[in-house]
Amino acid sequence: MREWLRKLPDTGEILLVLLVAFGASVPRSLAALFGGGLRGAGTAPITNQALLRTALYEVAILVVLALFLRARGWTLQRLGLAPSWRDSGLGVALAVAAYLGYALLWIATLALWPRVGQVASATHLIGGALGWPNVLLISLVNPVFEELFACGYLMAALRERAGVTAAINASAALRVFCHFYQGALGVLGIVPMALLFAYWYARTARLWPLIVAHAILDLAGLAAGR
Repeated sequence: MREWLRKLPDTGEILLVLLVAFGASVPRSLAALFGGGLRGAGTAPITNQALLRTALYEVAILVVLALFLRARGWTLQRLGLAPSWRDSGLGVALAVAAYLGYALLWIATLALWPRVGQVASATHLIGGALGWPNVLLISLVNPVFEELFACGYLMAALRERAGVTAAINASAALRVFCHFYQGALGVLGIVPMALLFAYWYARTARLWPLIVAHAILDLAGLAAGR
């Protein structure tokens, strides 16, 4: 097994990690893209059960992929994961910047395409009251999972092979694609975050601010929807 892991091509490693980490979201995202989900149709995807199921799934996948990548020579330092108080403060600033980007994009979109407001009003992301334990759990687990794989790993793996621009585009595109199930409202919210986070990581190679910012945005969004 160790010999196979060492001989696995880098391209195969990337595809395998992405498939394991995000493969389960592909059918749901494609269904939203081609089945009308981006227009506000469908059942509210965020429920207590969905939050708990997602958190447990991501913890399990995180453990599996951490063992795999460690065997392949990856380290936390290579991913840029080094928690500090300074980077935690930068995470707060990034969360504010991402929210402002969302607000500006939302205003511009409504000015250009007023019908988007009707789509947003037909989009119900949260189904029923959410319990604080599930909100806190997903706000801790999901930021670590998503930033590690959709940003840190993917960009670090692609940057030297395909260039910084390709790495930024791939990270942002993957993040947006995985949020298609949230409809037009969710996509508008994730685009500024996806681009800002990818650009930040490309410039600094520091992952902890992104995890902190993501946790703040998740917690604020879910708490407001309770």
